[in-house]
Amino acid sequence: MLAELLLNSLVRCEPTARRLGYGRAQVGLWSRSRRCAKAWAPHHAETRAFVESLLAGQPQGGTAWVLGAGLLDDLPLAALAAKFDRVLLADIAWLPMQLWRLKHYPNVEARLFDVSGVVPMMLEWQPGKPLPEPQPEAMQALDVDKPALVLSLNLLSQLPLLPLEKLERAGQSFATRQAYGRRIVAAHLAGLRQLDCRVGLVSEQRRIFRNRAGEVVMSESALFDITPPVAEKEWGWNLAPLGEIDNQTALELRVFASSDLSVSA
Repeated sequence: MLAELLLNSLVRCEPTARRLGYGRAQVGLWSRSRRCAKAWAPHHAETRAFVESLLAGQPQGGTAWVLGAGLLDDLPLAALAAKFDRVLLADIAWLPMQLWRLKHYPNVEARLFDVSGVVPMMLEWQPGKPLPEPQPEAMQALDVDKPALVLSLNLLSQLPLLPLEKLERAGQSFATRQAYGRRIVAAHLAGLRQLDCRVGLVSEQRRIFRNRAGEVVMSESALFDITPPVAEKEWGWNLAPLGEIDNQTALELRVFASSDLSVSA
């Protein structure tokens, strides 16, 4: 608890994003990742292996973008730094320990960046007004140089979460929130498809809740029922083992990885 309080004061985050809760959410993610390190390790290894498979066929040099770089646990940083002249890591909040790790890689830069393009507008939104339109092209403002590779890692399903929390606090209906979440997810997919380079996408696609006996008690789309691209590989992520949510419920995510976003499953 004391560590989280300290990190909340040290997290690097734009004021608008902080007011919507992104700094707090990043600290919470770090805290859960430490508690669940063993359960999360296979997912991190699968994500790193997928990225490394993309690097194997990638020409040397140029710039790589990583959208949703997060805690860096699922990134093969050394391999990325060795392959590209520049690596830009984009996230909406950064913790000091992640920034410290990057000091070992002079060609790797962490940037504060709102991939969805809705955060400042969402902060100002009030009930009765039109909801901010997600911007598929928002990610293209990350850098003036065209990327040779773009990675979106464990981000797609997360983009709507805090905007939808604000809608819920404002009394918006479940249907309204679901429809807006779908718009945000669709915009990110559209933005990735607009990029003129190779793209790698890793995202959860389903949330599966199990009881103590391991039986499925609920399964739901993590992408607001949007059909994801065809998966090159799929795996399970034991996000919340028994005891993390409560003593009766565990949460598993079904994750997919794809580098062909032109076709949906």
